[in-house]
Amino acid sequence: MTITFLIAEIAVEPGWAVGAVPMDDPTLDRDLLHDANGRPWVPGSALAGSLRAHLRRHDARHGTHLDTTLMGSRPLAHHGDTTDPSPLWILGTHFTPDPGSDTSTEVVGQTAVDRHRGAARANSLRYSRTVAAGGNLTAYLRHDGPLTDDQLHALAAWQPAIGRDRTKGGGQARLRRLLHGSIDPTTPDGMRTWLAHAGPALVEAVATHPITPTPPPTRPWLEADLHIVDALLVGDPRPTGPAAHRARDNQPFVPGAAWKGLFRARAEYTLRSRYGPDAACGQQTGCGTCPTCDLFGHQGQRGRLVFHDSPIVEAKRPPARTHVAIDRVTGGARDGLLYETAPVTAGRLHLRIDALTDVPDWAHTVIQHVLRDLHDGLIGLGSRTTRGMGTLRLDPPPTPDPVTIPDMVTIPDLEPNPQPESPTR
Repeated sequence: MTITFLIAEIAVEPGWAVGAVPMDDPTLDRDLLHDANGRPWVPGSALAGSLRAHLRRHDARHGTHLDTTLMGSRPLAHHGDTTDPSPLWILGTHFTPDPGSDTSTEVVGQTAVDRHRGAARANSLRYSRTVAAGGNLTAYLRHDGPLTDDQLHALAAWQPAIGRDRTKGGGQARLRRLLHGSIDPTTPDGMRTWLAHAGPALVEAVATHPITPTPPPTRPWLEADLHIVDALLVGDPRPTGPAAHRARDNQPFVPGAAWKGLFRARAEYTLRSRYGPDAACGQQTGCGTCPTCDLFGHQGQRGRLVFHDSPIVEAKRPPARTHVAIDRVTGGARDGLLYETAPVTAGRLHLRIDALTDVPDWAHTVIQHVLRDLHDGLIGLGSRTTRGMGTLRLDPPPTPDPVTIPDMVTIPDLEPNPQPESPTR
C-alpha cells in the first residue's frame, strides 16, 4: 500500500482573507478564520476549490480526467448515483509571514456607489478584516496510491488563489515549490518512518523530491502607468482623525476594489451611451444578464477580470488639510463641521488587470475608453472628484476604436430637427 505525500509552498501577497461570520464584533461585517493560536488560518477546503478548478482547466486543454481522478466525483446529477471519494487529501496548512513582519490584520471599509447619483449608496458601508502581511503558506497533502509523472507535473502547474475578493486583488498567490515522496507502511523501512514521525513531521520526512513549478503567465491582460495630477484620496472611513489615504506598512496604494468600481461604473455609462439604457446593468446588486454583469460579475457569478492593488511610488503626503462646511443660510462657516483630509498630492502608480477566464474582444476596447476618459479628466478616482481631486494622467494616453458588441444594435443617429418655414406676410 503506497501513500504519496506532497508539500506545496505557496507565496501569498498581502491583503488576503479567508472569511468568517463575525460573532463578537457587531461593527465588523466580514472577519477572518483563525487557528487555535489566534493566527489567520487557511482551511484545506479553501484550497481544494482552487485546485479542482485548475484540474478542470487542465482537463479541458489536454483531454484528461484529473479532476475526478484526483479530487473524486463531482456533485450528483441524479438521486441514487454512486460517487467516488477523493484520493487526494489536503491535510492542513501553516502560514509564515515574511521576515520583518507579523501576522497583523487590518480592518478596511468599502461602500457601494449609487448607479444613478454617482455618490455613496445609503447604508452600504461595510467593514472587513484582512491579513496585512504576505508570506509563505505551506500546504500538506496526501494521495492514496502513487502519482504518475503527468499527474505530478499537472499539480506543479497549479496557480492557487487564497480566499475572497479575487477580482479586487485579494488572495494573490503563486506556487513557489512542490515536494513529493512515497511511503509503503507495509515494509520495514516504511513502518519505521511511519511510527517515528507524526503530523507535519511525517509529511516533511517523506516528501523530499522537488518538482519545479510551471512559471505563471507573466503577461497581464492590460496594464497602464499613471501619475497623480492634483491630489488623490482613496480612504478608509474612520470615526476620528483626518480622512487619510489607504496605506499598508506606510505605503499608500489604490486598492483593487476602487479600480473595479470606477471601471465598472464608466463601462456601464459607455455601453448605455452606445446601445441604449437597457444595454448595461441598472440594478444595484446586478441583473446577471447584461454585458457588464458578465464581464465584472454579479451575485451569482464571479467576474472575468482581476484588478490588482496599485502601490503609489514617489508619493508626496503633505500635512492634513483643514476644511469647513458653509452654512447655506448665513454664508459663513457652519458650527461643528470642521474636518481634515490627508490626500496624496503627487506620485506614480501602475494599473494591472489580469483575466481569470476568457474575455470577449469588446471588453478591451471598453476598458481603453475608461482609461481615456480618466486621462481626459471626464472621470476621477477616489473621493472628492467634484472638488478637483482624483485626476490622473496616462503616458501615452490610449486611442481606442469605437465599442462594438456583436448582436447588439446601436442607437440610430438622431435626425436634425427641420427648420421651421419662414412666416409669409
